Amino acid sequence: MDRRTYLATGVAAALAGCSELGGPGEPETNEERTDGADGPTENASDEPSDGADDEDYPDLVGTFDDFENLEEWWEWQDIGTLEADSTRSSGGSQSALLTSSPEDRGQVRVRRELEEPIDVREVAPGLDLATDTDAGVVRIQLQDENAHYVEYSQRFEGNMPLTRHNFGITRIRGEPDLSEVIVLQVIRWFGDDAEGRQWVDDFHFVPRPTGGKVMVQFHGGYESHYREALELVEEYDVPATAFVPTGRVREDDAVDGDRLTREQVDELAAADWTIGAQPANGQLLDQVDSDALEDAIVEPIDWLAEAGYDDGARFFAYPGSRYTEESYELVRDNYELGFAGRSRSQGYAGNPHLCSTTETPGPGEATDLLDWTVEWGGITTIPFYRLDDPETLEALEETLSGIDERRSADELEVITPAEMAENYVYE
Repeated sequence: MDRRTYLATGVAAALAGCSELGGPGEPETNEERTDGADGPTENASDEPSDGADDEDYPDLVGTFDDFENLEEWWEWQDIGTLEADSTRSSGGSQSALLTSSPEDRGQVRVRRELEEPIDVREVAPGLDLATDTDAGVVRIQLQDENAHYVEYSQRFEGNMPLTRHNFGITRIRGEPDLSEVIVLQVIRWFGDDAEGRQWVDDFHFVPRPTGGKVMVQFHGGYESHYREALELVEEYDVPATAFVPTGRVREDDAVDGDRLTREQVDELAAADWTIGAQPANGQLLDQVDSDALEDAIVEPIDWLAEAGYDDGARFFAYPGSRYTEESYELVRDNYELGFAGRSRSQGYAGNPHLCSTTETPGPGEATDLLDWTVEWGGITTIPFYRLDDPETLEALEETLSGIDERRSADELEVITPAEMAENYVYE
């Protein structure tokens, strides 16, 4: 099938995502997000992707602070510096630039105290991010009057323009009253005695599922996904997704390798697995030559469509959660969802092309991960890679059995990428 014809069907039509990080050196004047969005305005609220009315969502959903006025923000405990940067923004006239120096212990913290408390029980915060380091983690803390807080975080890549990111709940301190949040705090740690710059813009909220949602994914197209996971997935009746580097699929067992054969991919699909895309060559996207990048990202669409996996051809997973500006834009232009990051219990996807995944759990860790999702809600996507050692298989079975137990108790819902694209995207 011709790629343009395929895209015209709408199956792989892109949702307008938001671009990400800022590279080193002087940024261009009035840099825009590469999602083509018009940029934030005070209390703006975009139309949700599923066509629902805005009144179906909490009042906080949309832009909360566009950093056009920094008077209400300050450097907490004088750690790092905060200033406006009019040369880079998500659509307004400026962004907030957070800078750390060695005397700041490699970190910067800025906060805003609200005149009136806000209720964040049904929303999740997010930011547009850019940095001059290779990668980083930004944390958002929402505090009550007793300084108890819920912390959201996300890992992101560097050397990109400002990009919207989906944050997930990764830490709780005390017993925060989420109906009475009075302090917003943004933290970036660059490392001991490290220097760095972090741009932030468009502090916004997206809806957050109050009930826990989970996805189980298998990345890399390894034969062990068929040999070890298929039977377990069927036993616990958990929907699964295999993200496959289509150029590495073996035609038959006669070809040496540890990747899936075409027949095995067909059997996974016949068992109701979603078959999604990874780069055709299976490489990390920051290691693919620029002249080969488009083929690596786009060719899997045709392969999957011709194999009859049109639904899965809408979804892409970044190997190692690594990407570049060019590769991110290609994913955004050709897929409905992309999966990367390192966080759990995220809210609705404010950027559908950087939906978060967790780290693969080890034995004993899956139970805590699932219980966390039950308690705090949101969407947790759990990826597995090679399944060639006993500990990984133990963790996989613990994950599947734990999901089955909590699903039976109506504590968790298992969703697919298609269900996330239809129901849990807010732009």
